[in-house]
Amino acid sequence: MEINKTNKVDPSALYDAAMRGDTETLQDMLRRDNLILKKLPLSSFTETPLHISVLAGHLDFTRALLRHDPGMAMEVDASNCTPLHLASAAGHCEIVGALLGGVGSDACLVRDVDGRIPLHLATMRGRSDVVRELVGARPESVLVKLDDGETVLHLCVKCGHLEALKVLVEMMVSSGGKKDVIESIFRSGDGDGNTILHSAAMFKQVQTTSYLVSLPSMGAAVNSLNGFGSTALDCLELCPKDFKSLRIRDLLVEAGGKRAKEIMTSSTDHHHLPPPPPPKIPSLPISSSSPLATNMGRPATKSMGQRFKNFLDYDPKWIDDMKGSLLVVAGLMAQMSFQAATNPPGGVWQENVVSPDGGFGCQNTTSGLCRAGTSVHAYRDPEVLYVFMGLNTMAFGASLCVMLLIIGGFPLRKRFFIWMMAQAMCAALGCMTAAFAVGALLVTPTKNDARVRVAVVVAFLLGAWLLSSLVISLLDTLRFCIWISKKKKKKTGARASTCSVV
Repeated sequence: MEINKTNKVDPSALYDAAMRGDTETLQDMLRRDNLILKKLPLSSFTETPLHISVLAGHLDFTRALLRHDPGMAMEVDASNCTPLHLASAAGHCEIVGALLGGVGSDACLVRDVDGRIPLHLATMRGRSDVVRELVGARPESVLVKLDDGETVLHLCVKCGHLEALKVLVEMMVSSGGKKDVIESIFRSGDGDGNTILHSAAMFKQVQTTSYLVSLPSMGAAVNSLNGFGSTALDCLELCPKDFKSLRIRDLLVEAGGKRAKEIMTSSTDHHHLPPPPPPKIPSLPISSSSPLATNMGRPATKSMGQRFKNFLDYDPKWIDDMKGSLLVVAGLMAQMSFQAATNPPGGVWQENVVSPDGGFGCQNTTSGLCRAGTSVHAYRDPEVLYVFMGLNTMAFGASLCVMLLIIGGFPLRKRFFIWMMAQAMCAALGCMTAAFAVGALLVTPTKNDARVRVAVVVAFLLGAWLLSSLVISLLDTLRFCIWISKKKKKKTGARASTCSVV
C-alpha cells in the first residue's frame, strides 16, 4: 500500500495558524489529517495551539479547537498553566467564558508552578470581568490560598485593585455565603498573619481601608492580631507619617480599631484579674483620721516633680518620625545662610566706585575705591557687618552639622547624638535670629532716630527668642545629665552586687 506523503501535516504550521487565528487553515489541516490534534503530545512543543490562540486573543480559533478537542483546555505548559490561566491573566473575558463552557470549571482549581489558580492571576491583574466569570463558575475558588497563605483578597490589596476586591466581596455576599464564613475570610492572615486590613494599612491605601471598614462583616476583624501580635493600627504606627497615614488612622479609630496594648489591657481587666477592691474595706481597723482613710477613693494625682520628671523622660522613637523634617529644616537654614553670605544686607557694589573724598557710601577706605561685588556695608559699617557675617557663618556651620549627623549613619537613637543634634539646632536658630537682628539694623537709616526704634523692637524680640532657645538647650542638657547620672548609678550598683556575690 502506498502512502500519500502529500497529506502529511507539519505541526508547526498549526502553531502558525494559531498565532494568526486562521480558522480556515485549521479546518484544512483537520480535513487532511483529522488526528493532528491528538498527535500534538508527541511533538516537541511545550504548549498547545490553544495556549497560543488564547494568548493572541483569537476567540473564533479558540472555539474551533475546543469543538474538535475539548480536553485540550486541561493541558498545561512548561509552567503548569492551562489556557484558562493565560486567558485570565490577559483579561480575555469572552475566551474565559468559552473555556469554561467547553470543559467545565475543573481548570479553575489547577495550580501553576507558583501555586496560583486562574483567579489569582486575574486578581493580580485587576481583571474584574474575568474575576466575576471565574467566581461564578467555581465559588469555592475564593478560598484557595497561595503557598504563603495569601488569599485572593490579599492579592487585591497588595496589587491595589479595589474594583476587583469589590467584585469578590459582592459575589461572596450574593452567593449566599454564611456570615461566619465571610468573617473568617476577612480574618484570614498571610504567612505573617496579616489580614487584608493589615495590608491595606501598611500599603497606605486610603480608599481600600475606607471600603473595608464600611463592610458589616469586617467589624470583628478590625482588631485582629497578626503573627507579631499587632493590630492594623499598630502596623500603621510603624509606617512613616504623612497625610495618608493620618487619614487611615482616623478611619480605623472610627471603626473601633485599637492597639494591641489596649486590647490586652481591657482583656486583662475584664477576664483575668479579679475586680478592683472597693475604696473602703470595713473589716480593716482604719480610723477616720488616718491618711489612708483620708486618701481612700481619691484619684491618684501626680506631683509637679513627677510631671517634670515625666517631661524629661526620653523617647527614642521620636527621632525616627522627625528625621526627615529635621533634614529639611537644616537644609533650609543652610540655604538661607548661604544666600545671606553671598547677598548681604544692603547689597553689593555693582561696579567699581572711586570717591577720593570719601563720598556717600564709599568710606573707610584709604584708596577711595569700592570694588564691584563687595558689600556696601563693608565700607560704611564694617564692624556691624563683621558681626553679621560671624553670626551667619555660625548658623551655616551648625546647620551643616545637623545634616551631617542625620545623613552620616550615626546611631541617632543614642542620647549623646540626640543631645548634639538639639544643641546644634538651638545654636543654628539662635545665630540666625541674631543675624536677622543685626541685618535689620544695617538696612535701617540712621536719621530721625529710626535705628534706635528698630533696635529697641529687635532687641526685645531677639531677647525673647534667645531666652526660649536657651531654656530648650538647658532642658535638653539637663535631660542628658540625668541620663548620665542614672547610667553611672546602674554601673555602680552592678559592681556592688558583683562584689557582694563574690
